[in-house]
Amino acid sequence: MRDMDDDAGTGAAGAAGPAGALDWDGEHGAFWVREQEHQDAVLRPFVAPLLDAAGVEAGTAVLDVGCGCGATTRAAAERGAAPVVGLDLSSAMLARGRELAVAQGIEGVDFVQGDAQAHPFAPATFDAVISRFGVMFFDDPPTAFRAFAHALRPDGILAFVCWQSARRNPHISLPMRAIVTAFPDALPRDTPQPPFSMAEPDDVRALLADAGFGDVECAPIEQQLRVGDDVDQVLAHYLAGPMARRLLARQPTAEVDEVTARIREQLAEHAGDGGVHLGAAAWLVTARAR
Repeated sequence: MRDMDDDAGTGAAGAAGPAGALDWDGEHGAFWVREQEHQDAVLRPFVAPLLDAAGVEAGTAVLDVGCGCGATTRAAAERGAAPVVGLDLSSAMLARGRELAVAQGIEGVDFVQGDAQAHPFAPATFDAVISRFGVMFFDDPPTAFRAFAHALRPDGILAFVCWQSARRNPHISLPMRAIVTAFPDALPRDTPQPPFSMAEPDDVRALLADAGFGDVECAPIEQQLRVGDDVDQVLAHYLAGPMARRLLARQPTAEVDEVTARIREQLAEHAGDGGVHLGAAAWLVTARAR
């Protein structure tokens, strides 16, 4: 079976695939705003390692690419980083980020709507460019990463987390495998797989070297993520996703019920008193601007 899975992350820095395959300033963005609290809880284990790798501390000027609802943007500001700029395509997610920053009394953050592939970054502005699962969605990755190198000061740090392969990330792939197995013709074979576009470290190293970065390192982060309190919560989250809803919308109700039951059974195998836990594998990528 193909390695096709739903989108996962918290924001996007650029368009994803032909004809805007992921509508970040529409349906997709609205979904992640609704799921912000849940998703931030799931991805919380990646925040501190990312900020540590980027050397974020008091006075660090930070650009957060594909910031989504701003969890990492706010976390950087809480460390005393300044200025901190969160960039994303989704106006709804940015609005949520601003709302949360005000509610938490966080100052010195600026949420900006824009496409990182075309944004007019001032040269040598930031000490660190960070992203928590926001850089896998570019149409033109070389252009985007050259822009980040341009925006960084000499010897500035680029640090981001991206997913390894779909097969190593059942927390994303479990429901979509069940859906695509049941309805193999529901998804065109050339459908982009942006969440896993940076799964190969050699490709990442080559991309960043060509964009003007040195000292590229890809360190694995592998763990069991707590994806929800119980099976019902996790199942509802998966089925509410834009991709799952799109794939299931025109399928016979009885067959959809069978797939839903199959996903429920699989999730139950990973449920316990501490919630539902599924495997996750990411790369923590760091590099320095030349």
